[in-house]
Amino acid sequence: MKHSEKYRVHYHDTDRNFNLKLFYMAKYMQETALAAFDRLESPRRELTEKKLAFILSKMSFRFEGEIKKFDEIRVDTWFLPMKSITVIRNYRIFNETMGTYAVRATSSWALVNINEKTIVRPSALSENFTAVIDDEELGINSARRIDKPNEIKLSDDNYLFEREVLYSDIDENTHMNNTIYLDIVENSIWKTARGILPGKLRTLDIAYNNGASEGDCISIWGVRTAGNIYIHGEIGAIDCFDAKACFE
Repeated sequence: MKHSEKYRVHYHDTDRNFNLKLFYMAKYMQETALAAFDRLESPRRELTEKKLAFILSKMSFRFEGEIKKFDEIRVDTWFLPMKSITVIRNYRIFNETMGTYAVRATSSWALVNINEKTIVRPSALSENFTAVIDDEELGINSARRIDKPNEIKLSDDNYLFEREVLYSDIDENTHMNNTIYLDIVENSIWKTARGILPGKLRTLDIAYNNGASEGDCISIWGVRTAGNIYIHGEIGAIDCFDAKACFE
């Protein structure tokens, strides 16, 4: 069963062109997913009692329309049937003001025991979770791997900036919330493009490789190849995240 929430896009959610920022787009998706759990109560309570949490590993966006300031939007979300160790959650944003679908997104999650730091098979969950499952596919797959160009770190010209992980970035899992990465990626894309984007953003894939904790410093690199922009983040020598933005 899909769960839907409606929102009105605020002025501060948009950029200088009044387009919805990636951070707030991801925030609306996350809020909708949490609302699905909280409204049903049982799934959320089960996760808490069993010391389990869903940890995001990959996410893919497909942009099909615009979302501007003051637009009314509806966000749909649902889990696909849990057939493997990876849990797939889909999202879809319908712009009610324009009467068109604006965004499709799919995400890959691992179910983790918080105390033991181990991956748990979704079969450990009870039938409470059947209420948030729907078998509708979106026709897109979360990128299995982002093969960043070798030259992304070969030149100081590709180094963008360093981002310290601050207290307000941290969520209940004690890592930087996944929405914050989208804010970093959007700023990195703009900086890599030197203020001139190579077209309209059509797809964005992001892989969360290792969590970032409060006090960590993420070093960011970016490189542009044809119509693509690749972003890479590291904490010391540890891969933190990779992202690929495709334009047309």
